[in-house]
Amino acid sequence: MSPARPAHEQPGAIPARVPFDEYGNLLPSTASVHLDRIEWRPSKPFTRALQLHDTHGLRGITRPITWKDPHGPATFPMFPDDLARTVKSTIIDHGLVIGATWVPLVRRDRYGIALKSFHEQEDAAPEAAPASPAEEAAARFIDREHAVRLVLATFAMGREEGLPPDLTNLIRHIRED
Repeated sequence: MSPARPAHEQPGAIPARVPFDEYGNLLPSTASVHLDRIEWRPSKPFTRALQLHDTHGLRGITRPITWKDPHGPATFPMFPDDLARTVKSTIIDHGLVIGATWVPLVRRDRYGIALKSFHEQEDAAPEAAPASPAEEAAARFIDREHAVRLVLATFAMGREEGLPPDLTNLIRHIRED
């Protein structure tokens, strides 16, 4: 936790496992629940339409906002500080947040969900295959010839004939490098 930001403004961490009860509710805290009733599941982002269910927890991190699955009994707590970004960044249709990807987080031993950021939702760009030695040599040749053309355009009006010896040596060194 950064000392420059209060705890309720911390970004949160994605835990390895999150606590659920037997009804599929994400538990905001495990403190008041019997250990036999907690089902620890892997923390994976999920896409689900959720409906804002309970907002009387808008004060403090210990009283979460609750989102509900409209087609089942499952509820999901959210930290109050994440609500504004969720409302601004999603499509809301008849009270449902549509097409959002949610990520389980933990802050100060409390669990909740947050909207996955847009840059996090995009698939990572595929890594380019490393260039072959021939491709690297061709790229270097193109870069050298470009530098030669720039020198010629700047000092010799585009001609190689009649250049001073210093410029001729410079062009020769560029091409041989």
